[in-house]
Amino acid sequence: MLRPGQENPCSPGSKKLVKANPLKHSGLLKKKEIFVGNLPLDIKEEEIAFLFKDFGIKSLRKHNNSFKSFAFLELTAPEAAKLAVKLMNGQLLKGRPMSVAFMENRKIHEVLKTSTPMPDLEVIPARECGFTNGATHISPVNQRACYAVPMEMRSLFLFHVLKGCFGDAKWLRSVVGVAGEVGLLVTDTLPLMPYFWAIVLNEECYKSMEKLFKALAEAEAGLPFLAKQEVQRGARCLAQCDIGDEGSAWNRCWVLDPLGDLAVVFFVDFGRCASLPLNSLRKLDAEQFWEIRPLAQPFMLEEGVFPPQVIRRQILEGTLKGPSQWEPHILRFVVKTD
Repeated sequence: MLRPGQENPCSPGSKKLVKANPLKHSGLLKKKEIFVGNLPLDIKEEEIAFLFKDFGIKSLRKHNNSFKSFAFLELTAPEAAKLAVKLMNGQLLKGRPMSVAFMENRKIHEVLKTSTPMPDLEVIPARECGFTNGATHISPVNQRACYAVPMEMRSLFLFHVLKGCFGDAKWLRSVVGVAGEVGLLVTDTLPLMPYFWAIVLNEECYKSMEKLFKALAEAEAGLPFLAKQEVQRGARCLAQCDIGDEGSAWNRCWVLDPLGDLAVVFFVDFGRCASLPLNSLRKLDAEQFWEIRPLAQPFMLEEGVFPPQVIRRQILEGTLKGPSQWEPHILRFVVKTD
């Protein structure tokens, strides 16, 4: 039974389950539920869902009145909730630091002074448009929308990845200089968003890809798997990355956080985060594998958004229009139309 003053964290549809084993199930659910406070009054549920999409959302309840706005989220696993609190507490949303805490701690949801703020959300005017390029269809946008810069594209996140993998973050400045008409090999897109990762198709990049993938393919079988205690934040390793219909490919990655028997990693050359079994990561700490800088870089469509289906290994032709307003390393891209 619940103690006096203790709220029932379960939804009405879960009452029978709680009654059967109240200690086990109510405690587990609490660890999967988080409180998100200090939200902008005009924020929509869709925006909150996008911000926390990488943590696996089972349910979301937003509440607001004339003075404040907040939300309760149930995530798929206690480990995901722990990571969400760790990474998202204190991050800026339209100039306001979010307060993210476990449900049982929601009355003391102060923003940690040690939190490092992420850049503000980027407001992108999306005009109604639609076009087709090859097999890729860019969906029209019928109204203005606010699109949060994805965590893995933000300069602060990439700075830590680059410093951990390559020893410096000079790459962030170098990618800004790419301009003019280009062909881009898309490595990942964000559904219903303008953001995507792609490799610039030029002679230098072809040489880098050939050299890197040949070296990884030759070394893969002889590389040892990481022991569980070696899988720590900042570890450089090799893992299989999903590349679409053609299956998967071994790629360089950087460990963000271990979560039980899984590890959240960032694939350096594809611009993608993934959760992988700990026992699938191979050790890749020799400097020879980190001489080539990341192959893919972040872009955003000047107009329109991508369809709900993730697009990978498609070539887009068009023109780069310079850096975005809030994150200069994210270049604006206009798709060539026939």
